Amino acid sequence: MDTKDDFYLPEEDIEWIGLKKSQYLSKLIQLMKPNDFGFEEFHQFDGQVPQTIENPDKSYHDEDDGKEIRTYVRTYDKSGAYHQVVVGVVIADEKSKTEVYIPVLFFVTRDDEVVKAFSTGEVMSRPILN
Repeated sequence: MDTKDDFYLPEEDIEWIGLKKSQYLSKLIQLMKPNDFGFEEFHQFDGQVPQTIENPDKSYHDEDDGKEIRTYVRTYDKSGAYHQVVVGVVIADEKSKTEVYIPVLFFVTRDDEVVKAFSTGEVMSRPILN
């Protein structure tokens, strides 16, 4: 999978991502508890998104509307344990014949139940290290 900033995203994919983001946000709002992180705090954890994607504790893949959804979860223990969840879609870049992972929603939570609600699909296996 490639990481790049310059590829063409068709309008239909942009619309689909917007719809999914709305659905995921609605689900998150319903699950959030008052003692958890607020939306206004999420941006403070943006810098950890690459680490969560590259070195997740758990990762899942699923299919939705014929598109591959990947979810990455990593637990951090900086001034109290919390989880970062990154949900995104894999889009084929026809020009370079590669796949690009586009985060749709990422958030942090202290609540294991919220993490479980977004940890759907099949567990992606990691390579065994010797």
